[in-house]
Amino acid sequence: MRHPGSYYFPASGGLGFGMPAAVGIQLAEPERRVVAVIGDGSANYGITALWTAAQYQVPVVFVILNNGTYGALRGFAAKLDALDAPGLDVPGIDFVSIAKGYGVEAHPADSLEDLRRHFAKALACTGPTLLEVSISTVSPF
Repeated sequence: MRHPGSYYFPASGGLGFGMPAAVGIQLAEPERRVVAVIGDGSANYGITALWTAAQYQVPVVFVILNNGTYGALRGFAAKLDALDAPGLDVPGIDFVSIAKGYGVEAHPADSLEDLRRHFAKALACTGPTLLEVSISTVSPF
């Protein structure tokens, strides 16, 4: 984030922006490696970006932080005093299996050691890789 063009974020939020944007940025800048850190809730809106990345061997590294909830929507629900809104939790989604189904190399990262090892390998790959990091939820809401 120290250099222009090294961090991308939608101006007004936008669930689902990250995965397809990462593929597009990697295509536009093939000399750089794109690492997309995406929440599990947001990933569900743009998961088909994995197909494009696999078909065109776009070497994006997708890191899915899986806490089983739509954090952004939960935040909006709290601001609107609607904490009982349905559909805020999305437990049990196996992003490793989904990625493999799209033809993307994928690994769970169940420890910091796993994450470091798989991340180093992902950076050396010539195609896309997805790493799923399961994290516990400590909700401030």
